[in-house]
Amino acid sequence: MPSVRAIYILAACLLAIAACSQTSQRQAEYLRTPREIRSGAANTVMAPVERDVSRAEITVAVRAILDQSQICMPWPGLWLNEASSRAAYVMRADLMARDWGEDVAREGERRMDEFVDMGFMTKRERPELGARVHEYALTQVGRQYLQGSPYGGDRPIFCAPSQRRLIELTNVQFGQFPCGSVRASFTYAAQDWPTWARTDAARARIADDIGPIGAVENGAVSLGRQWFSPASLPDGVTNGSLQSICYNAQAQRITGNDLDLHAQAAASGS
Repeated sequence: MPSVRAIYILAACLLAIAACSQTSQRQAEYLRTPREIRSGAANTVMAPVERDVSRAEITVAVRAILDQSQICMPWPGLWLNEASSRAAYVMRADLMARDWGEDVAREGERRMDEFVDMGFMTKRERPELGARVHEYALTQVGRQYLQGSPYGGDRPIFCAPSQRRLIELTNVQFGQFPCGSVRASFTYAAQDWPTWARTDAARARIADDIGPIGAVENGAVSLGRQWFSPASLPDGVTNGSLQSICYNAQAQRITGNDLDLHAQAAASGS
């Protein structure tokens, strides 16, 4: 039976090994971090992806980007009155029909009712204001998916997750691409309708965007390795992770990613 002193010595050795391992990992990450980040000259940098990057890491990155891909549906043109809150909208279909024509009014009502079917809004009549007056209010999900505002700025649009699923990473190509130094080709499918497309009308609305349910499609996206200074690291983001980020140097702003969901099929390999 080992002595107490031997147990203490063994524990100390294990702690030393663990400490050395953590130190080595931190040192390796420090050496990988771009000089601009280490010196404090920049808060974030997109760096080239190493040639020995694992397919497993690329697969994880592509799956995350595909999971975050959206289907966006703009609001129709509406005649709105002020409501009791910024999350509610009083739609005057009566005035739309009077000034813009009955077809425009009916289309506006139909489109807004689709958002109700999707769970993005609720609807209630406002007969005290008129015969064709309804108040639409954002649900919690609707607040999450709404971008822009009908009261100015960007046009209001609902962007909801497409819930597409990655099947296989089919090819990895290194070079200079719009949003990174490696281009990943893959197959994916919409294995079912998005959970928010609950009615036939909602599904008909997004049928062209989602494509045939269960059909295997080809996609592609380019990736770079994004680094942040410790003070700038966003919550939930791993420093040095693979991301698809396009930067417009002339406008000096990020313009999104280059996810292509209609890419040509790529041969397997790397």
